[in-house]
Amino acid sequence: MAEGEVGIPPAPTDVTDVDPVWDDWETPPRVPSIPELHVDGFDGPLDLLLDLAERQQIDLGRLSALELITQFVTAMQRLAGQVTLERRADWLVLAARLLLLRSRLMMLRIRAAASWLEGRPQLGQEVFARPRQKQDGRTETTMALLEACLVVLRGPRSRPETAPLYRPVLTQFWRVDQALARIRELLAVDPLGGELGIFLPALEPETGQGGNRTTQPRGALAGTFVACLEMAKQGEIDADQDCLFEPIRISLPQPPFQVA
Repeated sequence: MAEGEVGIPPAPTDVTDVDPVWDDWETPPRVPSIPELHVDGFDGPLDLLLDLAERQQIDLGRLSALELITQFVTAMQRLAGQVTLERRADWLVLAARLLLLRSRLMMLRIRAAASWLEGRPQLGQEVFARPRQKQDGRTETTMALLEACLVVLRGPRSRPETAPLYRPVLTQFWRVDQALARIRELLAVDPLGGELGIFLPALEPETGQGGNRTTQPRGALAGTFVACLEMAKQGEIDADQDCLFEPIRISLPQPPFQVA
């Protein structure tokens, strides 16, 4: 090497000897210090938006809360492997403060709307609605007349067929007054009476497609039992039963047995 000449280091022969700084010089890594938001009405970093909102220099109500949250969550997920946990925690605190301001703004607007509604005239107190106008019956009569004329002009074949009406079978229940009359009538013939079943009315055979009876057996039994209790309470009859769930016997009160 000649005197005064600067030596040039030989080029690296191994790939591992390449300097990573100079190797990525064309596209250096860039990690943002804070997420940037791009919505209609604001374009910039999150801390700037928070500062403007706290100094009331920007209207948060005009910004889309859904778009802000979506972009913030996307940035947090994208930079999860490049930013430390402490820095992401700081970003989350800033977002929480911004969300608190937005919530307070919504609360103020809700209170203003409630005050406005409360100040309006109340129906039935300060103002009253007009009564509904009665419909003119002549209109319905005219329409019915036109339909009848149309049927006549078209002939008998155009008349609509009358659909059969469904008429359910009405059940006749055995009333208590009927049961009282029947018990008194049978005891007048036979004062010794008998079991409760003989005082039931004669049930008619089943009628109709559904096999319904005109008098339901359980209804007749209930009415007769209530009449029996009422007559026993008034002292008109004696109702006796040997034990639980045994048939009830009904008879007229017998005079007390007198020893001669």
